[in-house]
Amino acid sequence: MLNIKNPKAHALAVKVAERTGETLTDAVIHALEERLERTPERVRKKASMEELLVIVENIRRNLPPEFFEEEDPTAKFYDPETGLPA
Repeated sequence: MLNIKNPKAHALAVKVAERTGETLTDAVIHALEERLERTPERVRKKASMEELLVIVENIRRNLPPEFFEEEDPTAKFYDPETGLPA
């Protein structure tokens, strides 16, 4: 069920309905169908392990050398006494 409370959306739907002689509902349906036909479907693919490793390596390459000097590189992000984020 669609219930849009937007003055601009309503005004546009009314204009389309007036020009086409359709009901508001039909005008919206046809406009959305036409938009779907013109819009290519985007297929999301899962990244492979190899792609993820490339991303990780790119991140590592841009980290400063001191980031790797500590045994636990994430330690600098936490207060040593409370364990909470610093």
